[in-house]
Amino acid sequence: MFAPALAVFCAVLGCVEKQGPIEAVDDKATPVAVPTVSPSYARVVGQEFPTQKGTYPNKVKTHIGELTFDHGIPTEETSEKLYYEMDYHRAVQVYLWSLPIMGQAQWRQSYLDLYDMKPNQMVYATQFDDRSQILTANETTPYLFGWTNVKDKAAVFEVPPGAIIGLGIDFWQRGFDYGLFGPNAGKGGTWVIAGPETPQSEIPYIEGAKSIELQTNNVWLVSRLSVPAGERDQVVSGFKLYYNGETPRAATIIPSDNKPGRNYQPRGMKYWEMLHAILQEEPVEERDRFFMYFLKEMGIEKGKPFDPSERQKEILADAVLVGEAMAKNMVFRERLPGVLRDDGWRLIIGRVEGSEPGDAMENTQRTKYFDRFDPRARFTYEACLTSERMSFPKPGLGMGYGGMFLDTKGRALAGDRSYVINVPANPPVSLFWAVTIYDVDTRGLITTDQKRAERGSVHEGVRTNPDGSTPIFIGPKAPEGWESNWIKSVPGRAWFPYFRFYGPTEPFFDQSWKLPQIEETDFASVAE
Repeated sequence: MFAPALAVFCAVLGCVEKQGPIEAVDDKATPVAVPTVSPSYARVVGQEFPTQKGTYPNKVKTHIGELTFDHGIPTEETSEKLYYEMDYHRAVQVYLWSLPIMGQAQWRQSYLDLYDMKPNQMVYATQFDDRSQILTANETTPYLFGWTNVKDKAAVFEVPPGAIIGLGIDFWQRGFDYGLFGPNAGKGGTWVIAGPETPQSEIPYIEGAKSIELQTNNVWLVSRLSVPAGERDQVVSGFKLYYNGETPRAATIIPSDNKPGRNYQPRGMKYWEMLHAILQEEPVEERDRFFMYFLKEMGIEKGKPFDPSERQKEILADAVLVGEAMAKNMVFRERLPGVLRDDGWRLIIGRVEGSEPGDAMENTQRTKYFDRFDPRARFTYEACLTSERMSFPKPGLGMGYGGMFLDTKGRALAGDRSYVINVPANPPVSLFWAVTIYDVDTRGLITTDQKRAERGSVHEGVRTNPDGSTPIFIGPKAPEGWESNWIKSVPGRAWFPYFRFYGPTEPFFDQSWKLPQIEETDFASVAE
């Protein structure tokens, strides 16, 4: 009478080899057919399990040293080592996980310190130093950097018409486009911005406005002003940023006064102190709940002060060092697939047909089966900000960035040596192109007494060769006769370039236009 149930049990667990009709022992019982197991639920075969004859060894050699056991039970010494290693590895992964929100928290903090910035205000950056410590900012266009917090009320953001390349992001750096590459194509428009905790009663309906709900309470707004110098003040005065229920008014504009705001992440215990503080301001997303558990074991919890033990401090201090080393490795020794152009330059953002988005990173950070972890960490350590048009440009719309980190000999691009990037004729852009040089340590503009980190199509005095190519020279001393094409490097420090395609055209996408490798060059051989 137990045969039918036993047959099903054995078929599922694999204790019978042949599946099909099974006859009961009792010939009066009705035979039961066991269904064939679907391939989707196929069992694992060949798996070995320990038996009483083969036990776990009492000594195991591993990369963290020898582990010892007492009849399979970790000894006290090994137990302590394993817990330390577990907490340490979790801290390193938390560092990589938190890079995007830490970049934004540091950026905001620098403006709180410099200007006592308030929500719905915007910092107007027009000079070299005021963007020199912003992760991979460009030197060409003036910026407006705005901040709002929509926990209690939605913000209304009015964008004037004009050549504004704008994007808004939440503090985990998931963004949307406005301005020239947004849905209104540079004709201006109104955005109603809400967040995860904004009360529905405080989210207004405004006819003709675009409504967007971001996933953090804090929101950052970045506007690149690609307009003639004589029109900038008028465009800037047209921005409005205010809360629901307030009288519409122009945004408060804070002149940067050439003070260096900064958004490269802090080091040491300051990293964890700032992470604890910013997490108090934001709700926890479902995807982050395991990381919040890891943080709890490090002394970082919502609603509780951060007072780490000496053991926790030791682990956290080392985790910052190793976490940053891993982030550097992701940036400068890339292993992600689908991000190299045919010419060997790596996509930073933008994409070519048939490839992953640049850095395998895009604005939602989400795929069908996983959220992008390494790509997000490597991108937000090296750079900042993303949006749909940055991730998925179209011909003439959006941006494409290429990066190169080693010379033709596989060495760092050291400031002691002299290099040339010979830009071929007719770069595929509808707006402008530029080569921008960054410091490896800060990932900000290379800073010297020259106060120059960029050369390109919009810079006066830049010379071209008879064949239409444009050499950009990077080195400690200028090549004679080519001073306008020269960016000064710093001996003892390394640098890396971005090639910016603003409004990339078809040859960018089909890769028929290619950038050269970066070669060490004797400037005396090119001097006039």
